[in-house]
Amino acid sequence: MSSLQEFIDYLRSRGYKVTPQRLEIFKTVKSMRNHPNVYMIYQEVKKKNPTISPATVYKTLEVLERVGEIQAVCQIDGKTVYDTKLSPHINIHCLKCHKIKDVESDLVERLVKEVQIKSGARIVSQSINFFGYCSKCADEK
Repeated sequence: MSSLQEFIDYLRSRGYKVTPQRLEIFKTVKSMRNHPNVYMIYQEVKKKNPTISPATVYKTLEVLERVGEIQAVCQIDGKTVYDTKLSPHINIHCLKCHKIKDVESDLVERLVKEVQIKSGARIVSQSINFFGYCSKCADEK
């Protein structure tokens, strides 16, 4: 699912209400290219929907995660961080500044295929995380 209409169809087929708030959360999350946490998403959605509640954002993110539109990748300072990029890649987490950088590698895609073949499982998402220091923070040490 990647289009707004597919999301609407999913909500209706599962008995969820299609609300302007849910649709705005979907559009906001799809437009974010960083690794947002709930608070960041809430602040962005609140610009267009000032009366939205954090609970609505949490609940909608749960639905988006369930349908495979986002993936929780880690917690930073007690806040769940989401990845909106679902193609096979590596997340590099900086232990100092907490930024997360995506790294593309055909090795990841080959690994996913190999795991599928060897296990017989159908992989629908993956998360490979490396922890260290980004180039800026490494230079400061």
